[in-house]
Amino acid sequence: MKQLINKKTPIFSIIFTLILFVNYGLPSYLIEAEARGFSRGSTRGRNRQINRSGRQGSRQINRDSRQFDPGSRQNNRQGNRDSRQTDRGFNQENRQGNRDSRQENRQGNIDNRRENREENINNRQNNRQENINNRQDFRNDRWDDVSDWRDQRWDYWNDWNDWANTRYWVGVGVSLLAIPATAIAVSAANQDYYYNEGVYMQPQGDSYVVVSAPVGVVISTLPDGYIPVSVNSSNYYYYGGAFYQTSSGGYMVVQAPVGAIVPFIPDGYETTVMGGTTYYRYGGVRYQPVYDGGDLVYKVVS
Repeated sequence: MKQLINKKTPIFSIIFTLILFVNYGLPSYLIEAEARGFSRGSTRGRNRQINRSGRQGSRQINRDSRQFDPGSRQNNRQGNRDSRQTDRGFNQENRQGNRDSRQENRQGNIDNRRENREENINNRQNNRQENINNRQDFRNDRWDDVSDWRDQRWDYWNDWNDWANTRYWVGVGVSLLAIPATAIAVSAANQDYYYNEGVYMQPQGDSYVVVSAPVGVVISTLPDGYIPVSVNSSNYYYYGGAFYQTSSGGYMVVQAPVGAIVPFIPDGYETTVMGGTTYYRYGGVRYQPVYDGGDLVYKVVS
């Protein structure tokens, strides 16, 4: 019996422990668990409520925002349309202004070109008239100069004729036994000559032969009765069939310039006919008789 009691002792201990737990421990555990459950349930409930409220508020805000956004977007679209319309109107005005400006420029250029053409036409007309007047003045001046030259030339020629009538002229080829006391010695091309008042003499034996003026001889003064002659803007002096030009030391005998016109040819010339035209040759120079202002003159041709 004692052993039986000893074997059953653990079982009773377990049962007794369970009874105590059920009576005292389990209620406390349940209370704590319920408290924990309540606590967890209350927190989760509040959180869920808060979250629901937040989400509800967010949804409301989003709805309000979306409700406001269509109006804002509409306003923005309207503003953009108004801005584009304004820009189009401004661009249209600019294009119109540019077209008007280009039209004004074209018209201004057309007017300027027309004025320039008219001015150029007037200038050319004025220039032509001025040139015509200048040419007429030049012709008048030239004829006045020609008339003056003719008058002056004939004055010289008349003076020469008057002088020639008072002196004795010795023609080319005449042989002299003596030379005048006033004759001076001159030379040209290594030839010696004697000169006296426009006459040139060359020694031949015991006499002296009158020759044409040797080219290259220089005399200090021109003989009385010389005639000025102008050919191609060059000035010459004519006397006794010889032409002179100024040079260092006086006046030099030069070749007869072709085109020179003289009033007379000294005695001793030769007459030739070529092609039906009569020519006169004196001192190696050929002259053609021509008329100038109704007067017979002689033109050097070669």
